Formats: sequence, C-alpha cells, structure tokens
Amino acid sequence: MNANPVLALEALDDEEMDAVTGQAGILLSFQYYFNSNQADNPGTPDFNEAGARLTGATGCATPNGGASLGNMNCRFAMQLKNRESEWLVFKNGHASIDLRRLSLDASELGDSYGSGAAFNSFFNAEKFQEVDGTCLLPSGDCSSAASSGLANMAGLRLSYPEGSNDGQEFNDVRFGLYFEGLAVEPNSSPLIQDGWSRNINGSFMGLNIADNNGYQAGIAFGGDFYLYGF
Repeated sequence: MNANPVLALEALDDEEMDAVTGQAGILLSFQYYFNSNQADNPGTPDFNEAGARLTGATGCATPNGGASLGNMNCRFAMQLKNRESEWLVFKNGHASIDLRRLSLDASELGDSYGSGAAFNSFFNAEKFQEVDGTCLLPSGDCSSAASSGLANMAGLRLSYPEGSNDGQEFNDVRFGLYFEGLAVEPNSSPLIQDGWSRNINGSFMGLNIADNNGYQAGIAFGGDFYLYGF
C-alpha cells in the first residue's frame, strides 16, 4: 500500500524567524496611462509617441477651445468637502507616468551614502527623542557619539540609480500631463450632482507637461530612502 503524505504550513517561532535571511531584493516598475496611449512607434526613434491622447470615437477630442471642453470621454472631476454644490473639473485631459527599476531591499544604515565620519556632524539627536527629551535609541544614548551606533541598525532601502550628467538617464522616468481646460462647475440644482458633466464656465487655465521629443517629459533623479525603526 502507498499513502501520499499531506503536508501543511507550520508557524515559525521567534528563533526560527530570526535565523531566516534573504539574498535578493525586489525591482519595482510602475506604469499608469490615463486617457493616453502607452505604445511607441519604433519607426520614429527620435520621437516617443507614448503618452499621446487616445483618439477615435471613445478617445479625447481635438482641442479647439470650444466644443472640445464639453467632451465627456477625457475629463476628471473632484468635489471638495463642504463644497457639495460644485465640482473642480479637468476637461479634455490625459496623463501618463512610467517609472522603472525601483529597487527595494534590506540594508544597514551604515551602508548608506554619507554614513562616514565626515558626515557625523549631520546627526540630530532631537530626531531620536520623545517630546520630553527621553532618548528612544536602544542604547539610551542620544548624544552625538551615538551616531556611530546607528550604522548597525537594519533598515528597508528604497533606491534608484543616480543618472549620469550626459543626459542619457532622463528616460528612466517619463511623465506627461495635459488638460485643455479647468473650471469650477456648479450642479444644476441642489438635488442633482451633475456639475462634473457640465461646461457652463468654460476654462480659466490649461496645462501641458511634455518635451520636444514626445508627449512625456524626462525626469532624472536618484538616491536612497531608508525606513527603519527602534
């Protein structure tokens, strides 16, 4: 006779959890396209079509400062508390963001940039004290000398590679935002919440964030963000 064993998940105690270690981090990528197309045409290497407004019967209207402001396909509206009689309406708009290869892993604070002795003068003891001045560090020492002990504390590191100065890293993060009109639109009556769909006040401003090479602007940034506790 042959019996197949049934295995179940079992909880780990504190000692077993303490012995668990990891080697690999996590790479995070984020893309969001609102009323916009994420496809790029490989036949136009010097221009990026990603982030362009959606077209067609269900797409955004061609901006003309008139009927296009009343288009219902590409508008965003929000209502503020205590102002339930009106809406802030973004008309005929689209947006996109593309953020790639954001690294998430564990680290010690001593591994961070600027943790050397030359940067100890940036240590601020008040960041580690209660309102009454009680020190929150495990050592109980919040003097400037305690800055060296913080180097051994574990933290969660969120990092992005710093770009070079040759301009090639501006494509790591792409962001585009466009809306043809912005206006405060009232409801047609106190009992009907329809201000989001109205075009009574036209527009008092518009906005376009892009660059000459496409519908998205390139953003260069880099560095580490550490989250830790004690």
